[in-house]
Amino acid sequence: MCLLGALLLLLSVSSCRKDSDTLIPYDHEDVMAFSDAEKSFAAKYKVFWNGMNQNYALWDYEMENGLDWDAEYEKFLPQFEELDKKDNVENDELEELMKKMVEPLHDSHMSVTFKNHHSGKSITVMPAVLRNSKRPDYIDAKEGANRRSYFRQLLSSINKGDVLDIYIASTELTAALAPVLPNGSVRKWLDAEIDKLSAKTTPTEMEVQKLFAYLALYKELSGIFSKYSGANLVSYYNQLVVKYAYLEVPGLVEVSPDFVKGGITLTYALLKGNIPYIYLSQFGLLNYLKEDRYNELKLPGNSEMLAKRIQTAWQMWFDKIQELHKAGTLGGVIIDVRCNPGGFASDFQYVLGALLPSGGFVTNQYRYKRGTARLDYSPLLPQQMSTYSADHAVITEPIVVLGDSRSVSMAETTIRGAKLLPNACFIGKRTWGGFCLLNENSTFSVNYSGHIGVSGKTPVYVYTPLVATFSMDGKQLEGYGNEPDIEVDLDTQLFYAGKGDTQLERALEYIRTGK
Repeated sequence: MCLLGALLLLLSVSSCRKDSDTLIPYDHEDVMAFSDAEKSFAAKYKVFWNGMNQNYALWDYEMENGLDWDAEYEKFLPQFEELDKKDNVENDELEELMKKMVEPLHDSHMSVTFKNHHSGKSITVMPAVLRNSKRPDYIDAKEGANRRSYFRQLLSSINKGDVLDIYIASTELTAALAPVLPNGSVRKWLDAEIDKLSAKTTPTEMEVQKLFAYLALYKELSGIFSKYSGANLVSYYNQLVVKYAYLEVPGLVEVSPDFVKGGITLTYALLKGNIPYIYLSQFGLLNYLKEDRYNELKLPGNSEMLAKRIQTAWQMWFDKIQELHKAGTLGGVIIDVRCNPGGFASDFQYVLGALLPSGGFVTNQYRYKRGTARLDYSPLLPQQMSTYSADHAVITEPIVVLGDSRSVSMAETTIRGAKLLPNACFIGKRTWGGFCLLNENSTFSVNYSGHIGVSGKTPVYVYTPLVATFSMDGKQLEGYGNEPDIEVDLDTQLFYAGKGDTQLERALEYIRTGK
C-alpha cells in the first residue's frame, strides 16, 4: 500500500517536462534551483517555467483563457537557447522576449525579473502593465505618482465652501524630509544664520568656524536630492544629521528608514452636508494604529511627530463619523483609494471595516495550492476581513468609495467589500485587477505557492500570490478588476489646474441626491 501510494503521488506531481517532476523549494535561494541560471538564459527560462508550473495559483483560469503552458515551453525555450549562443545580449532584447513570455498571464500582481548576466542589470516585466496599458483610462506609474501628490491636497480642487475642516498627515519621504527641502524650516534657518554671520565685520574665531560649518552643511543638503534616492537618501541624510549634530540646527533630525517604503499620506476632511472624507495613499495604517506594531518602528526625531499625525487624522475621521451618526446628521462617508497600490489586508478594519459591525466581514472567496500539480487546489474558502473591534455604531448612511485604474490589491478588496453593501457605491473607473493575496517569503512560505526566488539575490525572481481570490459568486476577477457602479472620468485638465475633481464632485452629488 505504501509503495502504491508513493507511485500515485509521483504521478500526481508529474508533468510533461522532466525538470518539474521533483519538488524544488523555489521560495528561497536554493542552489539546486538557481545555479545554472546564473550564466544561462535558457536555464533562467526553465526556472521560470518550472517554478510557475509548481507554484502558480491561477492555472485553471489561464486554461479557460486558452493558455497551453506546455506549448509555451516549446515556443520560448528555443528562443532563450538562441540568446545563449550570443556573445552579448542587450537588455532591450532580453526585455522584449520576456514581455512576450509573460503577456498571456493574468496575475496582476506579478512581476518577473531575470538578471542579464552579460550586462549585470536586472530586467523586470509585468503582465498587468502590458495588459492595462492598452486601456483608454490607463494611468502609468509616473502619472499615478503624480496624481497621488495632487490627491494629498486634492480638496483644493473643489469648491472651497464645500470644505468645512481638513487635516493632512504624511509619513512619506517627501514629508519626512520637508524641513531640509528648499524653503523648508532647516534651510530657512541656515539662510538666516549664514546671512547674520556673513554680515559681521569682525567675527570671532568661533563665528568664522560656525559660518564655514553652516555653509558646508547647506551645500551638502542642497546636493543630496540630486545624488541619492530611497534608502540611500535616508542613509546619507541621517549620516549628515550625526556629522553636524554639534551645530544644534533646529529640525535637523534623523528620519526613519521605515518611511522609504512604508510611508503613507492620509487626508481627513469634513465636507459640506456633514460628509466625512478620507484619502489614503496606500494601506499601511496598521503600523500606526496598532500599538505593538507602532512600538516596533522606534521612530527617531520628527518621524514620531509625523506618525502621530497619522493617528490624529484617522481618529478625527472616525470620531466625526460616529458623532454625526449618533446625532442623526451624518450625510454620508467618502473613502478615496484612487491611485492606491494596496498594502496591509489588516487595514480593512480601520477603513471600510470601521463602518461595519465587529466580528469580521466576508468580501471574497479564496483558495490555495496544496500540491505540485498545476490543478492541486484547495476548496474555495471564505475570505473574512477584520472589522473594527472597539465599540462603535454601524453606519447605515450612504458610503462612496472612489477608485480608478491604478487602485490595486487591498484598494480593490475595499471596493469589493463596498459593492456587497446595500448602502455603498463605487464611483470612478474600473480598477487594476489584482485581487490575489500576497505575502513575503521571509514571513510566510508555502511549499506549493508564492514567490519564486529571492528579490535581489537569485538570477530569477517572480513576485506572485500565495492564493487565488474569487468573488462571492465564484467569479475570477484577477486581470480584470471591479466595475464601477457609476463610471466617471477624471477631467485631468481641470484637476491639475486646481479647478475641479469630477469624480469627487460626482460622489458628493450621489450622497446629496441619492442618484
